[in-house]
Amino acid sequence: MPSRKKARGRQNRAKKEATRTVEQRSLWEPTVLRGNPGVVTVPCEHTLTAPPQIPPEGPAVSFMNHIAGLGFFNKATLFRIEPLMKTCFDAVLSLRLPGVRKEDKERSLVIDLLLRFVRNSFVRDARIEGEKWYYQYHENEAAICCMIYLLELLGTYSDMIVVRRRAAKMGNKLAGGNRRDAVKFVAKRLPCTCLKELHSITRMKVAKEGQCHNCAKQIPRSQLHVCTGCMMVEYCCRECQRADWKDHKQFCGYPEVMSRFLHSDYCVFKRS
Repeated sequence: MPSRKKARGRQNRAKKEATRTVEQRSLWEPTVLRGNPGVVTVPCEHTLTAPPQIPPEGPAVSFMNHIAGLGFFNKATLFRIEPLMKTCFDAVLSLRLPGVRKEDKERSLVIDLLLRFVRNSFVRDARIEGEKWYYQYHENEAAICCMIYLLELLGTYSDMIVVRRRAAKMGNKLAGGNRRDAVKFVAKRLPCTCLKELHSITRMKVAKEGQCHNCAKQIPRSQLHVCTGCMMVEYCCRECQRADWKDHKQFCGYPEVMSRFLHSDYCVFKRS
């Protein structure tokens, strides 16, 4: 028979795990379900719809708790460009959370929860912080948007190389741009009138900007030149492209992967 000491140890571990799960859930669930009385001054089509039914447990909830533990919902955790996509890939493709990858229902629920979280954060923070909100760093929001896009790609394309390369391009755009890109990303996916208004104001206040893949300078997006060999990264000048070639050449190639007409069953390496 197992000893009482071992039994107490298992009980203590179970209690600690339950406490940790509750703490992680508290980082995202209140924001997802938050209403906006007294905050949003215009009717909001999106918040009139019923919030999603969040189950007590399951792949979607486990996934949200998992990325909460990584700091995705904590403003004190800053995600920089280089580790951003790796963190997103590791979280989404984790073998510990297979249901999110394979089941459309669970994946759709995660996407809905993440979109609502970012939307509510946008509207709340923009109202509270006012003018300065538009010019702040946005790495955490870009990270969540990258996560959403990666989940969408997993439901569309079967080839993981296609998923990774298309997700990397979006990651470069969101993380290398400014808040305008993140607000547009969410506004295109939610029928929310207050979010559309926020996007319109953001377009007036913040110009389109991008980042050179080599020197990391923020410049107007119209002055950036995309690498035609992969259609993934952008440079401010030919000198920067040449300087970065030593590192970039191992990732360059397959520009057709970025085509808007790419078929869902396209494979980079076709089997004969």
